[in-house]
Amino acid sequence: MTKIINFIILLVSALSCMAQPQDGKAQQTAPETGLVPLSAPYAISTAPHFAVLVEFPRADSIRRIALGDSNYFLAEADKDDPHYAIVKQIRATTAKSAPPIETNMLVYMASGRVVNIMLKAGKLADTAYSVDYPVPKIQPVTPPNDPPTVPAEKPSHDTARTELAEKMLAEVKTGPKSEAGVSAGGLVLRVYRTERLGELALLSFDIENTTKNVIDLEDPRMNLVTAAEKGKDHKKGIAAKIEPIELVQSEVLAKQLQPGERTVCLIAFKPPLHDSDQRVLLSVSNRAMADRPATYRVE
Repeated sequence: MTKIINFIILLVSALSCMAQPQDGKAQQTAPETGLVPLSAPYAISTAPHFAVLVEFPRADSIRRIALGDSNYFLAEADKDDPHYAIVKQIRATTAKSAPPIETNMLVYMASGRVVNIMLKAGKLADTAYSVDYPVPKIQPVTPPNDPPTVPAEKPSHDTARTELAEKMLAEVKTGPKSEAGVSAGGLVLRVYRTERLGELALLSFDIENTTKNVIDLEDPRMNLVTAAEKGKDHKKGIAAKIEPIELVQSEVLAKQLQPGERTVCLIAFKPPLHDSDQRVLLSVSNRAMADRPATYRVE
């Protein structure tokens, strides 16, 4: 009897030893991931008040998501880890007898793959899924032996303005006009050219001293002049309002003129928006006769 009992104990011990490594092997080869693999064609069941997670390969990332019907579903990529997508059903069907709402979700990946997943509102099956596919490796491009050609930089706005201003000033220097121009306060103002550069206007002109005395020039000025309203008792020629216009650039090659001498000038300004009863005027004054400036209407 004792021999039979000892034999049974040995048999049970041997079976236990055989079972332990088998259990340990099963736990090692089948870990719990919590993700349900999706197979094509991909489909997910959703329900209100639940978020569904969809994992894509880590070697890829989500660029954008497009929904067929965004009135019932919401989907977005995880901001911190863009290989995860979060899907939510935000509305339920209005009637119990109505068929469940279905739509598709297009997931555009960085690898160029577009994954199409059908979303079906109804009974929730699971809340975490995975989509797996091979992601091609991008081969690095070997640079050629010769360095790449660097494109010439486009001139900046300030550089372009400087070049245009120098060209316009040179034209006034080398080609003086013979026209009478605008005369006032012992000066003659002749305008040569107006050019637009982006939001700026550049205007070149010269000033001539027609007196027998030495003249000191005031800096050129630009004004927005509003005409007086008709029907009111205003003196003829008196403006109702004068607003100064800021000059971005002002070039006067000589501020003091000998009798019969002329100087070359250029200004740059931003033309203001104005109504039909307003005028943009350039004015240049003899300091000794500042109340009698030579004026020119730019427009």
